[in-house]
Amino acid sequence: MWQRTPHNPGPYDDDWEDQPGQGPFYQWFMGAALPLAILIYGIVIVVRQQATFADNQMQHMQLEGLNAMALGIAAISAGLFLHCHYFWGNIYNQAWFAVLGKILSACGFIGGLGILIIRVGVLGRS
Repeated sequence: MWQRTPHNPGPYDDDWEDQPGQGPFYQWFMGAALPLAILIYGIVIVVRQQATFADNQMQHMQLEGLNAMALGIAAISAGLFLHCHYFWGNIYNQAWFAVLGKILSACGFIGGLGILIIRVGVLGRS
């Protein structure tokens, strides 16, 4: 039977469940500025209930109503996850509220993206 050596990340490795990368870049850019931009994007989508995507060939996909709200919730959750991981993880390493915030935001991200994938990808409702 094969054995897997345990993963032992150092202070500058990031595996999303343990201590994040240390330093002001990780805390203030990855933990404050980037999550704030993603959070604002998600709130705008939820309030407007409309989102537009464009690919390389400039083909547009319009999301409206519940689909846009699901995308907005996924974006808000992703921003909260990054904030809890990088900002609070840098201040209080593995504090219970940082871990709980990551768990709850991951649930919101999976739920929002799951609703969007089912409604658009499986059922074809755009």
